[in-house]
Amino acid sequence: MAIPSRYALIQPSEYLIKRMGNLCDQIERKLESGCDVTELLREWHQHARRECDSCEFTNYWRAASREQFIRDALNPPPTFVDDVTYDDVFSILESLVNAEIAESESAYYLHWLEVQFPNANMSDLVYWPDEWFGDASLFRDQSGAFKPESELTLHQILGYAMKASGRQLTDRPIDVSLPFPLPAKP
Repeated sequence: MAIPSRYALIQPSEYLIKRMGNLCDQIERKLESGCDVTELLREWHQHARRECDSCEFTNYWRAASREQFIRDALNPPPTFVDDVTYDDVFSILESLVNAEIAESESAYYLHWLEVQFPNANMSDLVYWPDEWFGDASLFRDQSGAFKPESELTLHQILGYAMKASGRQLTDRPIDVSLPFPLPAKP
């Protein structure tokens, strides 16, 4: 499945990406030499869809590539969608898990899922279910390898997300079994 068109990100032009790359480099250099970056940040923020603190320019490389940092800044902040459908959420989750979307969009869509299901900690639920459930023995054997039979389906992931967040989508399938108890909140 693909990302539903309603939720597709608008791709920035190559010119804008190149300009933001130049700005990023200039801001980094000026910060490293102790210079004022106010004017460069002002121009950056004319294009960016979120506020970036100057310290982000000297630390982004610890978590993301330069291109990822730039594209993340150009993506809009995810918003809660009152009328989102189960099929739409499922399509986005499926595209994310199956790596059908560009790496530069993955962080956005994972955050989008977090916004749709507050307090569900979607990142851990999707990628580290043993952490999410707080019990590695549910998902790993004694050697630490994941048990294939314990892998959650996408429907189960969404089922747990809905339970944990308290947000029940009205068009959800009702016959999805959840094999493990919902973990206690810390």
